[in-house]
Amino acid sequence: MRRHDLVYLRPEAPWSSPCAAAGSPLWRAARQWIAAGRPLVAARQSGGGSVALGLTLPLAQDRQRLSILVEPAAIAHCRPPLTVADCASRLPAEQAAPLRELAGRALACSAALGVYGSLAWEAVSGEAYRHTGSDIDVICDVATPAQFATLLAALHCAAERLPCRLDGEIRFPDGNAVAWREIAAHLNNPAAPVLVKGPREVGLYPLESLTATLLPESCHV
Repeated sequence: MRRHDLVYLRPEAPWSSPCAAAGSPLWRAARQWIAAGRPLVAARQSGGGSVALGLTLPLAQDRQRLSILVEPAAIAHCRPPLTVADCASRLPAEQAAPLRELAGRALACSAALGVYGSLAWEAVSGEAYRHTGSDIDVICDVATPAQFATLLAALHCAAERLPCRLDGEIRFPDGNAVAWREIAAHLNNPAAPVLVKGPREVGLYPLESLTATLLPESCHV
């Protein structure tokens, strides 16, 4: 299980939230969400016994965010983030077309591309999350220098064509991720520190320490 993965709980599995007291409106909204069989999202893990998950409620609940803690046994199954194909029907044509092209370029180089954020929440729930100023968030998993270069160029292209902002992260083989726009801004200065979001911690590290984890092309399967 990695950040942004979708996590489904077992029916009646116990859970708690430091964001909402039991019986409160937010707690009841989260309980209804889980009871409906909808997924939560894997968050950064602390390393303790509980699993940290996240939930963003729909616009009707002001898109309030909750942290939810469960025991590992409460998890029924996990899956990777939604694909562009899973989400494209929620978008107008001028947004869907550049995203589909981005997904095609990822597929062509065997890189994984997922969607998270408000668009993904909307797709899994069928409820309204996005507004006129909403951006689109993607997670790009790369393993080799060729995939890294291809996806970075494809993200640039998609961002230029989209009428809304394209945000998201490029995730490296060790599980560390950096906002793709931050990578682009420091590409010519590899020693520059970038904000790295790891599986368990966040910190500033030189970009070159991330690109050094990319696998040689001959070793990638």
